[in-house]
Amino acid sequence: MNELKRLGIVTGYEFLKHIRRKRVYVILLLVLVTEAAVLAGFPALMGGYPESVNLMATLLSIGPTMAVIGAIFFSGDAIAGEFENKTGFMLFTNPVKRTTLVLGKYIAGCLAVAILTVVAYIVVCVSLLVIYQTIPVETAQSFGLCMLYGACIVAVTFFFSAVSKGAMGATVMTLVLIMVISGVVESVLMLAGQPYWFLISTAGDSITMVYGGIELMLAEFVPLEEMGNFPFELESPDIGRSVLAMVIYLVVGLNSSLIITNRRQLS
Repeated sequence: MNELKRLGIVTGYEFLKHIRRKRVYVILLLVLVTEAAVLAGFPALMGGYPESVNLMATLLSIGPTMAVIGAIFFSGDAIAGEFENKTGFMLFTNPVKRTTLVLGKYIAGCLAVAILTVVAYIVVCVSLLVIYQTIPVETAQSFGLCMLYGACIVAVTFFFSAVSKGAMGATVMTLVLIMVISGVVESVLMLAGQPYWFLISTAGDSITMVYGGIELMLAEFVPLEEMGNFPFELESPDIGRSVLAMVIYLVVGLNSSLIITNRRQLS
């Protein structure tokens, strides 16, 4: 049996493991609850839906973003779990190469994220059709960026899973990097007027920025006379650079996880 067939078997097995896990359905439930909260909460608080369909699409895109972030919780144990639970003694000593095993796990993780993302965008599209009878063309671009971001997040999680002693450590480190460290650095660089397109948190922002950027949000929620009072200039991230950043994180994260896993000793 060649490695390509082995890769298919590993991918299929790992994908079924994700489907059978409760955490996938918990994440899906959180996505649906989040979308429902936006659909019910916005008109309740603001007296109706916004006039701009693009603004509503921006608000609803929090669901797909949550779907991607949720990927961390079922990717953190992909590699670290095999060492932590000692299952690596059986898995990594069989004829299948470690590279094939990691790639199969990675593809399966991306497929699971893709399913969550597709469901989230179906909810977005149906909601916009019901409320506005139209779907912005930018939704397709947002979907593509979200899929790429998902692959990027899984690759970064795999890197931390490869270097971590346990699945919990990999999960926490990834969350801290994305939601704390990168977010804080982004704010500091924004205040200083320095480039911040290379941060992973900025890449995630691009999912919603395609609908009109920060300017769209400001126009709806900030009075015109107050727009000049900000201590720094607000501008939307460059989508092209965000795509480049995501590709870099994906390539570096996945390749690093492959190299580290191949060299890591079972103990």
